[in-house]
Amino acid sequence: MKGRRHLFVLILVFSLLTSTYAWAASSHLYRDTTGKWWEQSVAECSAADLVGGRGQGIFDPKAPVSQLEVIVFLNRAMGHRAEADNYSMSAGGYNFPKDFPEWAKKNVAFAADKGYISKAGIPSMKPKNSASRAEVAVLFANALKLSADGYQLNFKDKSKIPSSLQSYVAAAVKHGVMSGRPDNTFDPNASVTRAEMAAIISRLFENGKINPNAGKYYMAKLTQVDATGQKITVLKGGQTVTLNLQADSLYYWDGKKISAGSLKVNENIRVVIDATGKVVYIANTKSNQSNGTVSVTTTYTGTIKGLISGNQWMLSFQPDTGTLNSYPLLGSVSITQSGATKDLTALTSGARAEIKVTGGSVTEIKLLSSVSTDNGRKGYVVNMYLDYFTVRYDDGTSEEIDKRNVSTTFLQMSRGQRVSIGKVGSIVSSIVPLNETKKVFGDVIRISSSDITIEDGDGYERTYSLASGYRIKDKDGDSLDRDEVEKEEFVEIELNSKDEATTIRLTEGGGSSSAIQGEVTELDTSGSLEITIEKTNGDDKSYDVDDDVDVYDDGKRKDFDDIRKGDYVKLKLDKNDDVTRIDILDVEIVKGKVTEVDDSGSWGITIENSSGKEKTYDVSKNVDVYEGSKSRKFDQIDKKDYVKLIFDNDDDEVITIIITDDDSSGDYEGTITKLDDDEITIKGKSTKTYDLARNVKIQRDGKDLYVDEVLIGSECEVTIDDDEVEKIKITDDEDIEIEGELYSASSSYIYLKQDNGKHKLYFADNADLEDDDGDDIDEDDLDDYEGKDVEIELRDGKIKSLEVK
Repeated sequence: MKGRRHLFVLILVFSLLTSTYAWAASSHLYRDTTGKWWEQSVAECSAADLVGGRGQGIFDPKAPVSQLEVIVFLNRAMGHRAEADNYSMSAGGYNFPKDFPEWAKKNVAFAADKGYISKAGIPSMKPKNSASRAEVAVLFANALKLSADGYQLNFKDKSKIPSSLQSYVAAAVKHGVMSGRPDNTFDPNASVTRAEMAAIISRLFENGKINPNAGKYYMAKLTQVDATGQKITVLKGGQTVTLNLQADSLYYWDGKKISAGSLKVNENIRVVIDATGKVVYIANTKSNQSNGTVSVTTTYTGTIKGLISGNQWMLSFQPDTGTLNSYPLLGSVSITQSGATKDLTALTSGARAEIKVTGGSVTEIKLLSSVSTDNGRKGYVVNMYLDYFTVRYDDGTSEEIDKRNVSTTFLQMSRGQRVSIGKVGSIVSSIVPLNETKKVFGDVIRISSSDITIEDGDGYERTYSLASGYRIKDKDGDSLDRDEVEKEEFVEIELNSKDEATTIRLTEGGGSSSAIQGEVTELDTSGSLEITIEKTNGDDKSYDVDDDVDVYDDGKRKDFDDIRKGDYVKLKLDKNDDVTRIDILDVEIVKGKVTEVDDSGSWGITIENSSGKEKTYDVSKNVDVYEGSKSRKFDQIDKKDYVKLIFDNDDDEVITIIITDDDSSGDYEGTITKLDDDEITIKGKSTKTYDLARNVKIQRDGKDLYVDEVLIGSECEVTIDDDEVEKIKITDDEDIEIEGELYSASSSYIYLKQDNGKHKLYFADNADLEDDDGDDIDEDDLDDYEGKDVEIELRDGKIKSLEVK
């Protein structure tokens, strides 16, 4: 899969495109961008007609950008919109995969012929896949012909960037296309959001790397402002030009939105002109124009987030308006406060400063006088995640803190850590770990003589061992026995240095949110979002989903559209029972008939699936067993019961068993003999055809596949629910026998056409090839048999033998 992934790095694309409609006073402001760090970048790109919203005043800034979308956007950013949108594609040979969006073909063909992407890689493109940071860095470095010129990456996760791509990423970093995270990582596999793409393009224009439309989008010197008459005069290329202002024109100065009357003359500005010839956007810039080139010294005012040591000191800095970034410090950097010279020890997290960045490095830091801040809200860390952590404050409320706004010194805080969080306005200015007893909070799931399990504020079950001499207290501080603690009691637990519970205290409750889990049975993405899950009692329950719902899969952010029927999820609800967070759990759902129950020693259960195959699973000693709305003990499961097992892939054991009352659903295995977008035919003990569910999930080795990526003839396991296939798991597609039409051939590979699409297959060494008379033939002879049916034997995924029929 790595080779295929690398193929994509030069095959990306971008559509912050769809039609835009107005919200607020300007058609370039959106409900979900106003007041955010990305507001100005999005407004500028929207005014320049490089990006658009999703409709109804929504830009969707946090949505990931697809590989397909990045190329379209790059073409526009480099001034090739009309040429790419109307490209003739007369050169041919693009070989777009099945169902490739028509609207994007010309842009992709244009990029391929320009050399931005690999033409040979187009057949393997996955239009819907998100573009990663590494892919975007490589694409821009290649398209802009940037060179690293010896610049070396020093990110902690440098090894995660393929060696063949590191020079491209280094070039992108050196020239300011992208930068690292505050913890000195590049995070190459993380998705790039729509807001981040707008910020990249805006920055590249200011730095003189691109010019989408020289006559409509340029830099000039502002010489005169007539706010009443709605006119300005600028000096551009030595010529004085007077321009009319559009009624809803946007004006930004040092990152803040202002009125036309607040524009300052004799300053350099960025100007965007609309189709009517009027100004729709103005922002000041520190760039100086000289002989057609742009040298950049940018001044930022904001908050220091921390220092990162390494081969070169890096300053993590959050501007008051703009993105958190990490900049290298020049060895000669000037650090002052009130005129006095300071050293690096003065650059503490939370300090306010004005910095100057020239050529991508910090050359000057002016520490400012203290500003008014709050005294810091105190609370406890609930959980640490990949890109944020949650905190429970002393008043019982909770908050998510984005790690990108945190100094690297605090990235390794542990669960239960006592912290004080200070803010300047809405910006987190300080996070101070406190030397106090660690505490965790949650609803009691179970308590035994050795441990206690709770469900924390994020909806996760956590188990803590009981320390020697532990105590249990009620709300009034009186001692309790363990058997007096009831399920669902809300408790506060003090932990020692070994994370053992020393004191368990019953309190007044855990706030307004709760969490439930179950198997997804329905999804509604039309209009208001809604999700339906089958709970452990077998009942289906539907929940309204918040428009800004957070979706995670194995710690990675996903879209609501990425959830599939059959996924097992945990829902976090607010006080109105609306879903605010969805976690797709790493579990496997197995259905079948019980043939053996082992409750001696290590527990186990054996079930027979619908194909008659038996399999034994380890069972957790803390397994939950349900029959309808009633709990059962593990030893109450009978042979011949039909069950649904929830198998935890992390712990390799069954964590939940649901006793069902029918066998209409289950798991089947066999060989795929027919497959299209609507149905699948499987040959096992018998041959059966099933309809595919609308959101059928297809996987191989844990990776999602499209229908047209599956080889007909593969071995598989399918999960059936209500006579529809909800999930297809490919178990073998490398050592199988397949057939189809020889679509095209070359000396090293062929394209095999099957009912679901074309598949590229490579020859093994010394492959045995025969024509329809049984005579041996060479690879170079196969083009004479294009259009003929063939039978193929694969070994290790390559063609071992091929016979023309």
